[in-house]
Amino acid sequence: MKDFNMTAIETTAFQRLEAEGRLLKPTLKAPTQHAGRFGFRGEIALALDPPVTLEATFATSEGDDPALSFLAGSLANYTQLPALVETLGANVKPDGKYFIFVGDLDRASRYQVSFADVSYYVLPIDGTSVYNELIDSLYLDKTRMKKFSTAEKLDSIADGAAKFDTAYEKITYDDGLKRIS
Repeated sequence: MKDFNMTAIETTAFQRLEAEGRLLKPTLKAPTQHAGRFGFRGEIALALDPPVTLEATFATSEGDDPALSFLAGSLANYTQLPALVETLGANVKPDGKYFIFVGDLDRASRYQVSFADVSYYVLPIDGTSVYNELIDSLYLDKTRMKKFSTAEKLDSIADGAAKFDTAYEKITYDDGLKRIS
């Protein structure tokens, strides 16, 4: 088993994003407490002109897997979803867990939107944080989480996401466009 202290960004799914300068404002960009796991907490740049970022990002990769195992963050608009998908490219996989909270979705909206063979949970965010939404959605103990370091919080969230199996309405990206306009 790999020693978590030896996991370097150059051996993870974050390598390309780091090389392209897309990992912004990190509060964590380091190995977590889980052996072989690398975590990122910050923002991911999706486009430069106009600037678009995946805000309040939580993400992990496992060992030398070229794809992220978990990703969550928020976008201002549903129409920014293709920029996220394009930016992530091969850094996502069909069995990964990807939660995208979107500012312009109706509060009751809960979708699974697939791009190629990768599914994204697309959810509304309304005056709260991605962190709080994840804790609620994944049924994590908020009181217990307060005592954790940033890396431990990310591990708990990633572990909770790995177990998440709720099915939401499956729609195409274009179906989603019709629902927000």
